[in-house]
Amino acid sequence: MTGPFQTKANGMTYTVVQDCATSFDALITGAAVDEILGLALDTIRFTVRTDRDDLGIKTFSSGFFAITGYPDSSFPQIVPTNYQVNLILTAPGFRDFQVQVTVTPASVFPITVPNSPIPMRRLPVRIQGRVVKDATGLPISGALVVSVDNPHPPPNSYAIALRSPLYFDHALPVSVQQVTINPVGIAQLTADAGAGTSVLDVSTRSGLVANSTVRLANTSQTIVEYCVVDHLGPGAANQPGQVFITNDLNRSYAAGPATVVLFGNPVLGGAAIPLATDANEGDGILVATQLLPANTVAVDPGSMKVEYHEVGARTNADGYYGLDGMGRVQELFFQASQGGTNQTQPWVVAYDEPLNVVDFRL
Repeated sequence: MTGPFQTKANGMTYTVVQDCATSFDALITGAAVDEILGLALDTIRFTVRTDRDDLGIKTFSSGFFAITGYPDSSFPQIVPTNYQVNLILTAPGFRDFQVQVTVTPASVFPITVPNSPIPMRRLPVRIQGRVVKDATGLPISGALVVSVDNPHPPPNSYAIALRSPLYFDHALPVSVQQVTINPVGIAQLTADAGAGTSVLDVSTRSGLVANSTVRLANTSQTIVEYCVVDHLGPGAANQPGQVFITNDLNRSYAAGPATVVLFGNPVLGGAAIPLATDANEGDGILVATQLLPANTVAVDPGSMKVEYHEVGARTNADGYYGLDGMGRVQELFFQASQGGTNQTQPWVVAYDEPLNVVDFRL
């Protein structure tokens, strides 16, 4: 084996080494766990991405990972410069998690990712089913299905199932509170309102001002949403026109009598109950620190992102109900009721199945 030699090409001189061993260091390390179970992620498809091309990534099916590289070349001006390394953690069935790691002159490699092990949040699922009469098997229309108290809940963990998922992210501290929506007007949609829209075309806007609420519902009230008014479009209030709302609709609503449109003003009641965890857009479950028996709730009351929701689901004429955005907890307890008859069922959420079926016989 010969030693190093030099060669020239394109005006450059290169030193060629035929046998050279190099090594790189673990610069950043961390781990990810299932937020609900507290267990390391058990998937070979767990991945980590970074915005730095000069850094390598090593992941393990147990949820451990390391960001590797050469400190002197990746952070050449570390004195006095601070470097930011952005990471995105992904795994099937979980929400992506973004984290930023700061490399400072005082850093000692490897740096541990802040709050490691990182709790990865499960993607929510849909729970649906049918409520029928026990004696005949016939469907029960208008039955209410709600989440009730877990007999053995984790500390400060009481689940509230919503009829329509959240529109916004809500960071801690955030609270939920009972609310009454006092009606101030009624209207009809003059054009279909599709899911994702933030503009409503209505037959009249009398009684509406900024921060008023608009309630959209089908005639059976199996689908109900509350919207907060941002501002009104041009034209007289008692004439047809547009209403601009602060959120995008979760569902679609047909023009005319198929959709019941009510205008209202929210009145808070009772004490505000802190949430035990932050809440994500698309969540249909609130995890509160106390029980909150209520038909309608305000989430983040008093803030610019306040939103209003009905609690629980209603069955349609064929006895079917559905709840979207079910997540954040390992187990839920559902109660179906109509009149004085009810049935409660525990349900361990199967997050690997996008659709869970929970039926009731009353």
